[in-house]
Formats: sequence, C-alpha cells, structure tokens
Amino acid sequence: MNILITAGGTGERIDRVRSITNMSTGRLSRIVAETLAASEEAERILYVCGERAVQPSCEKAEILPVGSAAELAEAVTVLCRSRRIDAIVHAMAVSDYTVRTVSTCDALAESALSRLGAEAAPGPGADAASARATLRDALFRAEGFSRDGKIPSDVEDLVIFLERTPKVISMLRGLAPDAVIIGFKLLDGVTEAQLIDTAHALLLRNDCDFVLANDLRKIKSDAHVGHLVGRDGAYVTYNNKEEIARGLTEAIFRGRKA
Repeated sequence: MNILITAGGTGERIDRVRSITNMSTGRLSRIVAETLAASEEAERILYVCGERAVQPSCEKAEILPVGSAAELAEAVTVLCRSRRIDAIVHAMAVSDYTVRTVSTCDALAESALSRLGAEAAPGPGADAASARATLRDALFRAEGFSRDGKIPSDVEDLVIFLERTPKVISMLRGLAPDAVIIGFKLLDGVTEAQLIDTAHALLLRNDCDFVLANDLRKIKSDAHVGHLVGRDGAYVTYNNKEEIARGLTEAIFRGRKA
C-alpha cells in the first residue's frame, strides 16, 4: 500500500520573511506514519508536511515539504495523479485564508476617496449594496507593499487582506476514488455530541471513510483524546496519540478497497 499523510501546518506568506501560520506540530502524524510503516502491508509513506513539522524516522517515508495551502493542493494533486494511492490520512492544519494584499490605513483611505470621487459618491437614494461594492473595490485597489521583498518595520500600521483558500479535503475523493480517506476535524470547547456531529457532517460532505474528531481542550503534551467517526456516525474514542495511530492503522487496513 502507498499511504499519503499530510502533517503539520501550512503558512501563508506576508512578505519574504514573514508569514501567517498555526501551531500544528505534526507530532500525531509522525506517530501515525511510523505505526503504519511498521506494518508489512505499507510499502511507501508519502509524508507531505509543513516546513516546521516533525518528520518520521523510517525508511519507508518519502518526505515532501510544502509551504502554503496552494502548495499543498498542488503536491497532493501531483502525487495522486502520478502514484497509486491506497489510503490518505489528511491530518494537516491547512490555512483557511491566504494573504491577498498588504497595505496601510492611509493608502486605503486615499484609494477609497479617489475611487468614490471618480464614480461619484452615492447620494441619499443610492443603492446601499452598490455603495458597499464601490468601497470594497476601492479598498482592494489601494496601493500595497510588494510581497517579493521585506515590508519596512517602521510602518505605523499594516492592513492585511485575506481571502479563502481551496479546501484540500474536498479534492481528495476525486483525486483518489478508491483510497481509504481519513479526514480530521478540530474544534475548541464544544460538547462531545457537537464535535461528533460536525465531524460526521464533514465526512459526508467530502465523501471520507472516517474523520478523526478532536477538541483542542483535550490535546495535551501527554494526552490526546480523539474520536474516529465512521460513515454510519458511530465512533471509537482513543486517549493518546499512540492509541490514535493504532486505531487509524487498523481502520485503513480494514477499510482497504480491493
């Protein structure tokens, strides 16, 4: 079996030296990779990880670092189209937003005034939606910093516009129709019922075989409570990373498609 594992977190570049990222370390993914690699059934572990993620120490692992969510999507697409993928463990914390542009409050104000003046400021009877659209367009057209260099550190204020990134999990079934796919869902401070329902909805929406549901409050250095949710909504609870790794390994081999 060739098993694709995503690990760690992505980062979205602000300029050449700064980025927006998250706190995911990839520790669970590393344990999952090493547990799978210990099985004779696993031929190759394709480990696509964030640049700062921990990496497995096993001969079967092929390490493929990526930076942004877009780079992750490209790497997964290339792998699925060029290799036989039998299972996917999509554990990576993928950025929900990427940087569209970086500007300042003064530049935004100048752009807005210029744009509104050019198109005539809306009068009392004007359509509010049209006015909002004009202002939005003005803000996005504001002069920004080049992100190919380093933004000066003496700027008094920065305004960073973000836009949604593609959902990589929604691509997986189309890329690997016969693979066993395990997605991950992380929430913070919800009831177990809410966590399971949200994970199951994610599973159905993206045609996964399983989703591992996690609550941030129950992830510690020495403990990690995870619920592996199946297609029927039933779930199994694990209490640490090693248990989770063994549970995912069993689920992959049990759910392998002929």
